[in-house]
Amino acid sequence: MKNDIILENKIMYQALLHGARSVIEQKHILNELNVFPVQDKDTGNNLSALMQAIIQQAKIGQTIDETLESIADAALMGSRGNSGLIFSQFLYGFTKTYADDHTYSDFIQRVESGVKYAYGSVNNPVEGTMITLMRKWGELLKTEQFNHDSFEAYLLDVNAKLKIALETTKDELEILKKHNVVDAGALGFTLFVEGFVESLFNKLPNTQIIDVEVKHDLEQIHVHDEAINYRYCTEVLLQTNITKQELTNKLSTYGDSLVVGESTRLKRVHIHTNNPETIIDTMRPLGQILETKVDDMKKQYQAINEKQYDTCILTDSIADLPKSFIDSNPIHVFPIGLNLDDVVYFDKLTITNKQLFEYIKHASQYPSSFTPSIKAINAQISFLSKHYKHIIIATVSAKMSGIHNLYSKVIETYKQIDILLIDTKQNSVSEGLIIHELSTWITLGKTFTEIKLAYAALLKRTQILVHVDTLDNMVRSGRIKKSLGFAGKLLHLKPVVSIDTSGEGIVLSKSIGQNNNFKKILKMVQQTHKHYGIHKYAIVHVSNLKLAEKLKTEIIKSTGVAPEYVGELSSIIAMNSGIGSVAVGIIRKD
Repeated sequence: MKNDIILENKIMYQALLHGARSVIEQKHILNELNVFPVQDKDTGNNLSALMQAIIQQAKIGQTIDETLESIADAALMGSRGNSGLIFSQFLYGFTKTYADDHTYSDFIQRVESGVKYAYGSVNNPVEGTMITLMRKWGELLKTEQFNHDSFEAYLLDVNAKLKIALETTKDELEILKKHNVVDAGALGFTLFVEGFVESLFNKLPNTQIIDVEVKHDLEQIHVHDEAINYRYCTEVLLQTNITKQELTNKLSTYGDSLVVGESTRLKRVHIHTNNPETIIDTMRPLGQILETKVDDMKKQYQAINEKQYDTCILTDSIADLPKSFIDSNPIHVFPIGLNLDDVVYFDKLTITNKQLFEYIKHASQYPSSFTPSIKAINAQISFLSKHYKHIIIATVSAKMSGIHNLYSKVIETYKQIDILLIDTKQNSVSEGLIIHELSTWITLGKTFTEIKLAYAALLKRTQILVHVDTLDNMVRSGRIKKSLGFAGKLLHLKPVVSIDTSGEGIVLSKSIGQNNNFKKILKMVQQTHKHYGIHKYAIVHVSNLKLAEKLKTEIIKSTGVAPEYVGELSSIIAMNSGIGSVAVGIIRKD
């Protein structure tokens, strides 16, 4: 075969886009085959997101180099997950050759460069995965280029040998061998190559590009939870001048599955970690964080493999609950974002209260809550709808956040599953207690219908009492009227804040000094116990454990009832209530 066959710019562009479409078409099969590195069934989704970004954002340039740079940039921006980021680096490597022509020999050099960058992006490369197929494609292209009479016969033979190499991945990783499946990422790459070659010869794909028989329901495969050594799949897009190696060195001790991708101006990090807030804190000084994403792989795994109930609860991170309770119950949490100096941090995931107030000291403006996208909310509901018959969505007060309204819009499209949307008309610890009670009902066997009939009475029996040192933050965020804030500041008063029956923030009383506020809150709790009885209560705080524990001791002494938990406030609430705040949530017996 002649080695001077020209690959024209437009032909290359169309072939790469056709390869991308071939992957998208098989998204669901890739999800089903996904058992490595974590069986979270998202490889198809991640690769599809990358391919969609290429199709939608990449532009054909004046030259092949310009076109490939556009494709590489789109791939990095659209990359998701381990597989997506590795694939983006394979494409980025296409732009890093020194070839000065556009023959097929030049293309082989680009593929070899792509393999180099794909391997270089992974902190600990694992054979039997996508990178193995990338390497083998490059090797086959090189070794077979003079063994055929035509260009078409050459590429088709290479494709056939690549599919054989794909089958051998079953034996290269123990987990793949155990379940008798090929690696999902490796299959995704093979599909891409198949579509790429078909486009070169103007052959339309069949409905099923590669015949993959899914011989069993992967929902039934039980990979032990202990296999998830690092819980949070964390991704960060960073604009920075720091090198990829320097970034790798800074992050490599914080988890595993570390992949660092790059384009000419950006870096994207993928890592599995138990401390996403540490990852963000480490990267903050290195440049401008443009995008962050965190997935809780443990809760995803539980939904797929360990669900004991046909009903689950979806709430927001403003609901203050212990992580241990969330982990042992059918509760899923949508993290609310806060925007601080154009960086979005996720409540209880990528920022702690200590970090929040330290960042505020040096911030150019006070943080604000970040409205989540319809797309993100839909993705969460879509995932849960595949694994539960019923979903209870309980949100922070609709008067305090727009998330309830967003949920109401999204669930209109879900007709095939029972969804109950609840405006708790509460926030923080009182919202958390409502979730606590709803979850208890589920575990005790209450049906979805019974919960629908009972929840309204539960809301009426729930209240919150909050001690704050100042109303400044609540006024700034719109939680309290300016007139109330001005009066409190003028008189140096410490308010006790609550929420009325409509879900609006109100001031119940104002005292001079923390101690007087403490006495008032304790008295209110005692009166509630006397007149109604206390079903359950909990206490949360912002860097004021001493006062929280004191309140706990006094309530137990006067009522004989111990709290369900004592913990930290949500950062979203903390930025409004301020350091030193203490809140008690109560569900009355009535």
